[in-house]
Amino acid sequence: MKSIAVIGLGQFGYQVATTLAQKGFDVVALDTNMEIISEIKDIVSQAVMIDATDEKAMRSVNIDNVDKAIVAIGSNLQSSLLSAALLVRMNIEEIYVRAINALQENILRSMGINNIINIEKEMGIQITNTISAEGIGRYIEISDQHSLMEIKVPKSFAGKTLKDLDLRSKYKINIVGIKTNSPEVTDDGDIKYKLKMTVVPDPEYPLSSNDMLIVTGTDSNLNLFLSHGKSDD
Repeated sequence: MKSIAVIGLGQFGYQVATTLAQKGFDVVALDTNMEIISEIKDIVSQAVMIDATDEKAMRSVNIDNVDKAIVAIGSNLQSSLLSAALLVRMNIEEIYVRAINALQENILRSMGINNIINIEKEMGIQITNTISAEGIGRYIEISDQHSLMEIKVPKSFAGKTLKDLDLRSKYKINIVGIKTNSPEVTDDGDIKYKLKMTVVPDPEYPLSSNDMLIVTGTDSNLNLFLSHGKSDD
């Protein structure tokens, strides 16, 4: 089992630590706030109130033996950089660091750290793309040329199957999931719709205009596919 240290338990760090623990990882959560440590201690493998810039203290709890470390400290730039530098000194295999500005990113890269998390930048891109394009739900930038997005099924696709459409050949995109609104009858006899996610789409499933396709590919191919959808409206 991979062991992961999460340093800094603000809103972001706390969410990362608890989610990783729920997925079965051996998580060591570190923070200077005892109240937060007390709150998370029953969720993760180990929770320690500690100064993550103190090498002696960090080695005393065997942080130098973890497989990965995530520095999730937000506003305290100095503590974030010092913690990251200490992890480099400890020869941690993989180090991820949250950065809040370009200067911090540049310093981290000069230290040899390339796994940089810029939440504000990534969320800004996601929100901008979601707002600016009709028919798009969630949008995730995978790289500078590849994305994953939710796209409403174009009207001309309704009733057709993925096998009929052969989108991979025509647009060079991959359908990795389908979200559908499935009707369910309640105990009172009412019909309610429940959102259902299919992660391995059936190629024979007839699409509905209310479905959302989870699509991944290069930005150019996705834009080509989106332009097809707009031409249907």
